[in-house]
Amino acid sequence: MHRHPVATPAEIAELSRCSAVFVPGDPARTGGVAFWHTDGSTPPGAPDALSELTVLGDDLLRRTVPALRLPVRDALPVLTRARVVAHASPATAFWGAAALLGLQFVARGLLLPGLSGTEHDAWRIGPLSGDDLERLR
Repeated sequence: MHRHPVATPAEIAELSRCSAVFVPGDPARTGGVAFWHTDGSTPPGAPDALSELTVLGDDLLRRTVPALRLPVRDALPVLTRARVVAHASPATAFWGAAALLGLQFVARGLLLPGLSGTEHDAWRIGPLSGDDLERLR
């Protein structure tokens, strides 16, 4: 299993200023988070973890940018701290809030087993209360 080194506080702050997007995988545990700069510059990170990502620019045209793709477990330190980093990307702060909410659900034991559309084992959040559903909105 390939492991990325733990991010330093400076790296967390720098990645928090990158835009972020969840990149799903099948099975779901192979999904990750891609970080990229909207200006197209190379994000920080190990060169072997960089890949290309197609995004929509401000002009709504597709363009390819260099991105740092991390497994969710390695992206969590960045995402969970993005809310408090000065000048954090709104996208990264959003995914950070989503990650924290998901971690809270897991900590409360709100997990149900299931299968993905391709018959891989998968977990989903539930059962959710009315208050939980309101938090998701």
